[in-house]
Amino acid sequence: MSEPTIEGDFLPGAPDVFSGNLKSDWKGTEIIFVPEEGYKIIIDLGNYSYALDVPESITLKDISNYYDNRENPTIKDKEEDAARNELNIKTISLDTFNNGFLNGDTLVSVPAGIFDIEGDAFEIANNFLTAAERNRATVTSTLLNDSEYVNNLASYYIAADGDMQVAIDNFKKTDQYGSILDRLNVTQAQIDQERQEFTDPEQFEKNLTLYTDLYNRTAKKIYGSELPPDVIGYLADQTRRGYFTQQEALTQMSGIFDPYAQVTLDTGLLNVLEGKTVAFTTDKQTEVQELLDKYLPKSFHTDYNIAEIAGTIRNNSLYKDKFINELKDKRFAAYNMYDRNLDWASIVASKKSNAATIMGVNLSDDDVLLNELIVLNDFGKEQELMRKVGLERGYQKVKNDLTGAMVDTFGSGVVTSRSFVG
Repeated sequence: MSEPTIEGDFLPGAPDVFSGNLKSDWKGTEIIFVPEEGYKIIIDLGNYSYALDVPESITLKDISNYYDNRENPTIKDKEEDAARNELNIKTISLDTFNNGFLNGDTLVSVPAGIFDIEGDAFEIANNFLTAAERNRATVTSTLLNDSEYVNNLASYYIAADGDMQVAIDNFKKTDQYGSILDRLNVTQAQIDQERQEFTDPEQFEKNLTLYTDLYNRTAKKIYGSELPPDVIGYLADQTRRGYFTQQEALTQMSGIFDPYAQVTLDTGLLNVLEGKTVAFTTDKQTEVQELLDKYLPKSFHTDYNIAEIAGTIRNNSLYKDKFINELKDKRFAAYNMYDRNLDWASIVASKKSNAATIMGVNLSDDDVLLNELIVLNDFGKEQELMRKVGLERGYQKVKNDLTGAMVDTFGSGVVTSRSFVG
């Protein structure tokens, strides 16, 4: 019996007869049989073979030049089994088929039946692989350089009658596509931007300029400084390629300028930064110093790292209130004669004002008298102490006030002379 051939009625544009084990103008197209699923039409394209489904009810008589006189043949008939053996139709188990190899080639199942494809399936598949190879040679593409992706996209391309967009959209909906992205450690955004590089190169270049300008402006506005051009260039390029979102790039920038931002810098970015000097931001440091001055004596300030506290406030909006309460507690522990919520600056200002009134001088922050007055927190005793110290230090106002007080008490102190005659 002669070997079967695939009839061209089911493959528009295909040759009427395929000879030599179904290898002729179709360059390797053949029929195989999977008992659990029925016949498969194989398109052999060298290292890849694509398996198109055939309805389970279809027999050799329906898809080849084989003929017998059975009125209602089925693939489970003894006659059908005998015909497969006689015609050397390869029978493989479902497990073997699902393993994805046939005759040493990678075997990819096409999600469509041979009868659903209106065009020449071999031509469609061949055109796809030719295009994929051409793009590989001219464009660096993560997906086009991945054989699993290419093989499976080709199957969807065949099923879509050569409509690439339909093929891409259908493949994206599958778990397998997601698994490929996970294995390659890429996101869809990265793939989209990568595709733009060769589908819209003009916009791809514009995006580099747009992100470069944005990040330069941000560095100057937010951090009051600049980054080296190659650092900005790296951030901009990674953004346009989809490896960073715009927000992720800005977060990386904060990690460069702010050592307290708790940002893990990208390895590639660290490589670009190596050997370069970047001025760290000092934002919030003035505010922290003002809070220390307001709530604590200067002698306590050395207990605090202003840069670190400023960094924490920059990166935690809730920390400022926590820090203020900490300062209040610390002052109250040392000077509990004053209300906890009364700030140190107000306490000091009150004592300085009293000193200026009584002593006629402006006490410095490090004057021991000032601390003594604060500790007393008794206006009567404070007055007594200020007059005593004022006299000791020779403050003119204190001396004048004392003289005036004595005059008021004892008179002018001038004695009128009297004549005594013996």
